Amino acid sequence: MLLPSVLSVREFRAELAATLRRVQEGSGPVFVGAHRRPEAVVMSVSQYQQLVDAAERRDAVAEALASVRAEGLEPSDEGLALLEAIAEGRISTEEARARTLARHRK
Repeated sequence: MLLPSVLSVREFRAELAATLRRVQEGSGPVFVGAHRRPEAVVMSVSQYQQLVDAAERRDAVAEALASVRAEGLEPSDEGLALLEAIAEGRISTEEARARTLARHRK
């Protein structure tokens, strides 16, 4: 990961409106801190929600996988691939369910 450029607290205060505009326009998060060390991040609500959603998906997949393994079972490679796709947000749980049901109905 590249080190972010960091606004000093003074710069952040002086450029608050411009910084918020920059974040809202999608140019990415802004790091703020003392002595150019990042201490806080300002990001758009949509960016924040994407991070929260991704974390929730990963947690749900990890919990589901742990539950299956607690039963003494191990998902197939295809099942693991579906779980990975859900965790990454490439497919929904509904899509994974439909694929699984279609595979077992053959």
